Amino acid sequence: MNGRILIYRVFDIGKDVDLEKVQGLFEASTSAQRFRLNRSSKAMIINNAPLSLTIENSKYDALGHPLDLEVTAKIWHFGALSLTLSFEIPEKMDWNRLVELGNFLENDANLHALAKKRVEQIVSGMGPERLKSIDWETYEDYACYFFRKIDGCEKNAMKVFELHDVFRLILSENNATLSEQIKKTIYDSTFQYSQDDLAVIDWNSALIIEPSGSLDIVDVIEFSLCQLLEMRYYDDLLDEKLTYLYTSLEEKSSNIFQNHYTRLSKEAARIYLDISDTVESVENSMKVVGDFYLAKIFRAASQRLRFTDWRDSVDQKLANLAQISRLYVSESNEKRNQLLEIIIIALIAIEVVPLFLK
Repeated sequence: MNGRILIYRVFDIGKDVDLEKVQGLFEASTSAQRFRLNRSSKAMIINNAPLSLTIENSKYDALGHPLDLEVTAKIWHFGALSLTLSFEIPEKMDWNRLVELGNFLENDANLHALAKKRVEQIVSGMGPERLKSIDWETYEDYACYFFRKIDGCEKNAMKVFELHDVFRLILSENNATLSEQIKKTIYDSTFQYSQDDLAVIDWNSALIIEPSGSLDIVDVIEFSLCQLLEMRYYDDLLDEKLTYLYTSLEEKSSNIFQNHYTRLSKEAARIYLDISDTVESVENSMKVVGDFYLAKIFRAASQRLRFTDWRDSVDQKLANLAQISRLYVSESNEKRNQLLEIIIIALIAIEVVPLFLK
């Protein structure tokens, strides 16, 4: 077989990124260029393409195999960084050993530490202040098994299901006997453009057979991961902001002579605008405008990653935030009205009391 294992780590690195400026920072020290899909496809439109970086080429020991390792990264304008650790599969490795190797790489703590270290180095080069904004606990990981050739599958890539246990590789299962129901779920997520290629997309890994060597499919999956990571990140952030606003309202005593509600209203509105603008930027970074092959892969990856569920959750919390802002404005106006009523009563008293005194 001729292939590679691609291990992904995707992190949020804070506010929007000026890619032109960052490209200037990295051009002198590493290979930096704007990314584009190799295949000419009217079905996919990428706005503000990410910056691609080649970080290193080295060796990495895994289960006694000194694997060739290439580390690359993409920096996305909406504040995400995706790191790819690409391992060349030994040509004579059998399938069972490949399953063991994939399981090891997907769960290797040392590999995750290496990924974090490389991300820190990249982000430090963009500006040390960004390091403080990285949420190391919220990240996306994924594995792609990418093959240019699998013996016996050169003319019909679907034969890989007959020759090898694809399901164990996809699910990273060394020992369990998988049910037919689970196998059918994976089999239903299989796509072909021609007889000799194949894409099997699952929620945590994918198998790709592409004789041309084009990485367009794995690049589309990587973009889906970045979208998902941003939705998860902003879902957590909205939880935090909403909790803060609820707590602030409960802890602060009501006082018509203070502008507490006005301040909270402005803060809620600012949070709403900041997050909704970023979410819109993430969703519009790649558009599907036709029912072509890459578009199908993009939709399938988004569906398997349950992107829609996370987006709906973010949309609902943004709606809650907007409602809170309106409630604060209403409460603030009510307090002002009460203050005006007191002032009017006081003015009337000032006019009327002297009359009684006379």
